[in-house]
Amino acid sequence: MFKFSALLITIVINISFSQSRTETEIFSAINRFQLKRAQQLLNSTPNDQFITKLFKWKLNNLVFGDLENFPKRLESYNSVFEEAVFELYRGDFLSETGVDQVLCYNHYLIAGDLAKKINNAELNCEALKRQISIVNQDENNIDLLKELLAEYRSNVYNEIERRWFNIYDLRSRSLIDSLSYIEEFKRGLNEAKVFNDSILMALYYKLLGVKYDVYAEQLMASGYLKPYEQSIKSYNQAIAIYDKTPFYFSEIKKVGVILNKGINYHFQNKLDSAHHYYRISYGIISEHDIDHKLLFHLWSARTLEKEKKFKEANYHRVKESEYRKLAKSKKATLDIAQINAKYQTAEKEKQLLEEQQKLRTNRNWLIAATLALILGTGIAVLLQKNTSKKRQLAEQEALLKQQRVENLLKEQELVSIDAMIAGQEKERQKVAGELHDDLGSLMATIKLHFDNAKVNKKDPALQNAQKLLEEAYQKIRGMAHNKHSGVMSDQGLLPAIRKMAQTITDTDALEVTVEDFGLGERMENSLELSIFRMVQELVANAIKHAEASAVNIQLTQHEDNLNIIVEDNGKGFDGSKLGQSQSGMGLTTIEKRVEHLEGNFMVDSILGKGTSILIDIPV
Repeated sequence: MFKFSALLITIVINISFSQSRTETEIFSAINRFQLKRAQQLLNSTPNDQFITKLFKWKLNNLVFGDLENFPKRLESYNSVFEEAVFELYRGDFLSETGVDQVLCYNHYLIAGDLAKKINNAELNCEALKRQISIVNQDENNIDLLKELLAEYRSNVYNEIERRWFNIYDLRSRSLIDSLSYIEEFKRGLNEAKVFNDSILMALYYKLLGVKYDVYAEQLMASGYLKPYEQSIKSYNQAIAIYDKTPFYFSEIKKVGVILNKGINYHFQNKLDSAHHYYRISYGIISEHDIDHKLLFHLWSARTLEKEKKFKEANYHRVKESEYRKLAKSKKATLDIAQINAKYQTAEKEKQLLEEQQKLRTNRNWLIAATLALILGTGIAVLLQKNTSKKRQLAEQEALLKQQRVENLLKEQELVSIDAMIAGQEKERQKVAGELHDDLGSLMATIKLHFDNAKVNKKDPALQNAQKLLEEAYQKIRGMAHNKHSGVMSDQGLLPAIRKMAQTITDTDALEVTVEDFGLGERMENSLELSIFRMVQELVANAIKHAEASAVNIQLTQHEDNLNIIVEDNGKGFDGSKLGQSQSGMGLTTIEKRVEHLEGNFMVDSILGKGTSILIDIPV
């Protein structure tokens, strides 16, 4: 009996390990662009598993560029690994659909945190690489970039990942002094050749070509022969590698190489060839690839201006300006403000030290004059200080009085809002009760009399009257039910929001999705009610004003803070005119309510691009 139990336990352990190992193998194959192997492994996995759906979406995305059918968030996952993969691919999905990079960055952060919980170095490295790619877009993020690279280095788990780390590290360091890193790029390329890592080889070839182009004049001045020709050779080698991998992802990577070839010919004054490669690159740029579209119009304009074709160049300058605005709107802000503040503080401290040094140098020369001035004007200074101090005290007292009055008015306004919400809830319950108890009962009684009336039951008029009476009764029941809807004490915030979303989605007029992360215990009921009413008002605005087809509600609780994001794909609005519209009045009321809860409220809306409302509330 003991031997049989041990054998059974061993079999169960082996089965569990095998399944986990298969998931890891699929994940690794996708990360290494071994897409045929990933497909073979997927064919042997159950189709009903959520993580299988995630892998299939990512594979279709890399092979065909498919962005459809991304799996919806689950309320619970089979494993932390599964949840982390969802967050990682969710960030990829949002990035490729042109969503603000800050939201993508947040999903990658969550994926990295989950990977650390289960000590999965590969998953954490994938999250870090995506974070580095976003941060790398802005040269002001050097300190944050160094922190991410240091964490990436500490998580490198094998020789393959070490080579990928080297190129991320090299690309980041070469932002400062690219010329001195050309030889390091060559060494990295030779290493990739030894291990036959074709995708990494193509990336090295592309980056080498860029370095030859950017520093062509310096290279020639230092005795280097034909850097432009060497650059073209590198680009062609990269393109040849991508041509051998006939997948969507290789086509996307090839766009930048072809565009760089055109730029190379621009610098060589081979302008017809430049336009030729611009056009080829534009033909394969994906719909959401704003950065490459921006570069296409920028360099097309520059080449046309070089040909003195200013009319055609002006068209591309206009398009360049449009895409530059789009690129700016999606550019990752991350924690740049905090980083810049650190830099500004350091600069101020440096300036202060320099000024103090100058003061010390001149101090001896000023001592005599200062003493004479102090002796001559001592009494006047004392009187002036006394007068100034009294004036300052008076000003401070007046300011405190003004602040007290403003605080009192603000408190009265917030009390009014509380009273209004409480009154609305009370009126809802009252109306619902009257509809159900009084008018509903009355309608039921009338229907009973109709049913017992000693008349011809088949009379069409009687049948129509009974039918209309039944419809009126059902409508009254529905109204009473709707008036009762809300955050009930036995229901909670999240179920109420999900119920509201499902009710709206069932109408087929608007799809409302709800995503949550970290919501734990119930909050105080009045707080849940306030939050529900705010979300309800925001969704109502999307229905009434935004002309949206989809609304996404995200609720994230981290420690003692609740983050709410309500996004729609509607027509958006001009934020400067917020207070002039009817919807603006609703948003203004919500903003005051959030301030009362000591939270933060932010609106991000672009005409034609939809609206995002961000609310942070301490709980």
